[in-house]
Amino acid sequence: MGGAVSIYKALSNPNRLIVYQIICKKGVKGEGITIEQICAAAKMKQPAVSHHVARLAAAGLVDRKKSQWWVHCSPSSDALELMRRFWKEPADFVESE
Repeated sequence: MGGAVSIYKALSNPNRLIVYQIICKKGVKGEGITIEQICAAAKMKQPAVSHHVARLAAAGLVDRKKSQWWVHCSPSSDALELMRRFWKEPADFVESE
């Protein structure tokens, strides 16, 4: 995972934030949500969604799993926990916990 700075930098892009919200909303059940499903929900084209998912994955926000022809995306529990800890007490946040 890239850490808090990478996470928040990745989420600073409005379209990427939308993609991440869709993944968090619909990608927690079963195998996750496919790139194609994200495209439909976000009303974005596949290359843009794939780019945003790659940036989210590089920041540690998204776990990707390839299954035959499909890439399934789900939110990373480690990243969600890091963000929870940060927002619980931002002044005392230490990333190495």
